[in-house]
Amino acid sequence: MPLYEYYCEPCNGVFELLRPAREADKAQPCPECDDDAKRIMSREWAAFTYREGAPRRIPDDGTYWHLNKKVSKPLTAASNSGLRHPELSYDDDHKPAPSIEEIEQYEARQEFKRREGEGAGTYMTNDTIERLDEQTFTRMTRTRGTAKQERVKRSVISKEYSVMSDALKRAERDQKK
Repeated sequence: MPLYEYYCEPCNGVFELLRPAREADKAQPCPECDDDAKRIMSREWAAFTYREGAPRRIPDDGTYWHLNKKVSKPLTAASNSGLRHPELSYDDDHKPAPSIEEIEQYEARQEFKRREGEGAGTYMTNDTIERLDEQTFTRMTRTRGTAKQERVKRSVISKEYSVMSDALKRAERDQKK
């Protein structure tokens, strides 16, 4: 049964009632003063229609939504690229996978930082190099390259994660002391 709103003039009150559709237009007794109250249009409502089994907001222009962007067809299955919609462009799609030289330079910089940090205790960082390293690491994790690039990337990334894990373990040990 639908929910309808009614307005009672004598007590200036609004109330809701569940009524069959055939009785919706009939005046209903007010719960406060028992006077007849007239039906009013609800102030808050949302209209939906169903298309292809999914609720759609009215007006329905025949398009679909994927990650808050309009597309012409729904995403029906996951692809090799995850849940990316083929009609949408993503920022990483324009960036090529890092070359083997870039990966090796990244690895060398990271190794240098680790040695400097262990030996001297302090390390001066260059913001440009830091940003470059972040971008290279992001490209390594989000793009796919040739088989050789993938092998090099996997070894560098696994080394990075093991170093981070070791650093976390050392920090936990130091905290316990």
